[in-house]
Amino acid sequence: MSGNSGIPLDTTKEYVDTTTLLRNKQNLKQYSFNIGNSGGSPNLTEKYNENTKLLNNNKNNNNGKYKLSFSEKFSYGIGEGGLSVFQMIKGFFLNSFLLNVAQIDSMFTAVILFTAKFVDAFSDVLVGNLSDKTKSRWGRRRVWILFGSLPFAILYCGLWWVPPNLTDVERLIYYQFVVIGLSIAYTCVAIPYSAMNAEITDDYDERTTLAGIRMISLMIGGLTSTFTHSLIIKIFTTQTANGSEYIDYRKGYLLSGGIWGGVMIIPLFITFFGTRKIPIESQTESHIPFFKGLGVMFSNRAFVTVTLLYFFCQIAVQFVQNNLLLYCTYVADAEKEFPYILATLQISVSIFIFVWGKISTYIGKKVTYYIGGVFLLLSFLSLFFLPYGSKYLLWGVAAFGGIGVAVAFLIPMSMLPDVVELDELKTGERREGLFYSLFLFFQKLGLSVGLAVSSFVLGLVGYEAPTQIDSSQGISAEIIDNNIENDNVIFALRILTGLAPAVIVLFSFVAIFFYPISKQSHNEIRELLKRKREGTVTITVDEK
Repeated sequence: MSGNSGIPLDTTKEYVDTTTLLRNKQNLKQYSFNIGNSGGSPNLTEKYNENTKLLNNNKNNNNGKYKLSFSEKFSYGIGEGGLSVFQMIKGFFLNSFLLNVAQIDSMFTAVILFTAKFVDAFSDVLVGNLSDKTKSRWGRRRVWILFGSLPFAILYCGLWWVPPNLTDVERLIYYQFVVIGLSIAYTCVAIPYSAMNAEITDDYDERTTLAGIRMISLMIGGLTSTFTHSLIIKIFTTQTANGSEYIDYRKGYLLSGGIWGGVMIIPLFITFFGTRKIPIESQTESHIPFFKGLGVMFSNRAFVTVTLLYFFCQIAVQFVQNNLLLYCTYVADAEKEFPYILATLQISVSIFIFVWGKISTYIGKKVTYYIGGVFLLLSFLSLFFLPYGSKYLLWGVAAFGGIGVAVAFLIPMSMLPDVVELDELKTGERREGLFYSLFLFFQKLGLSVGLAVSSFVLGLVGYEAPTQIDSSQGISAEIIDNNIENDNVIFALRILTGLAPAVIVLFSFVAIFFYPISKQSHNEIRELLKRKREGTVTITVDEK
């Protein structure tokens, strides 16, 4: 285990190693760990006597660590399915709901989402920091899942309720508070849940497996919830006197919100109870000042690059996710086929999560992302050039696009636990909560930016919510939709679902190019951390 690991750390300051290891009478070893050298990379070297094999004796047996059983992996991974109900339904339907059902002006919709994101900038980091310091009989992460799930579900139900007899301003205020409250509740559950990933295992391949299970759970939960949601919202259908159909979307959205609000907390409780026996190493309380700790994190090139990668992936996918229903309605003429097109996309993603997870163990995460990213890029460009009314071609694009979407979800999530350990090696502390809070912030930033920018752009090009004309029976017999013949709206939807996300994918290629942690260098980090925790290694980093 010698030579340069190629892992850039903090290059803003110069550090000098003062580590000398005096353990094992027969095997005297000395490690040199130089951080922030002139090349921006640490050198991990060892000087040893005749016997050099002791270090690698346990290299391939998980370092003697606790091996997760399948039930424990499943119990942890299924929690993502509960969170995905919120992520997927909100992503695919919230824009259309606020514009067409709640009748919120497109510009005000953008204001609601940007205001919520301003609050997130503080709540995400605060919850991450608090979860790192939490002490309870249920551990520092699981307790947040236990007590945060119910408020999360209640506020989710409230999101899909249109309060009657409110003025436009009162309705705007209601959704502003609900969106902010729901975002905070989601933070209180999702950040501790995600931070558990780095705590329950430190094995490189096992983490990739966990990420794969989480993404499968996400896709199954997302597929089931979005497909049934798209059917439930149309359940209150009435035949009018002239033979047309009137759909009471307000009742449909509220019913679906109640059903899925109750269902989505079940996987989270399975996570809470199913992971209770996993041993978690006790952590010492952080002695690094909060803002200095943030500075150390953002000087960690690995963290910056993987965060940018995740943000670019999220915002690219969110542009499509937020506008796909409108795209199907006004560009592909496939509104009725939308549930099945969506199911095709998510089934494809679920299948290729397994495929990419297996491939990454052979060729590495970075190369895997580049290959999958090409599929993502081509599918986005297809949406831009797809001829008007090509509903059947859209099915093929959905299946093809799922190949790329799978890698966009899998790879960044499997990289972050490795970054957490790199930070621990540098600071001597594990700060999963803080890392995942910032990671989640960029996830929600991608979602909110996608929604807000979409609403803003559609407002600029003249998008109008369809209006209903009341019949003599008091039931809407006709819907006036001026967007069908608005070429500006159609072109804007092509930009939002095709060209814009394709350009963003190119930025993600640049971001991952600078990601420094390979499988080999991660094994070196793990080995040093293992010996440091066992007391056989003392790593002291002196700042000059």
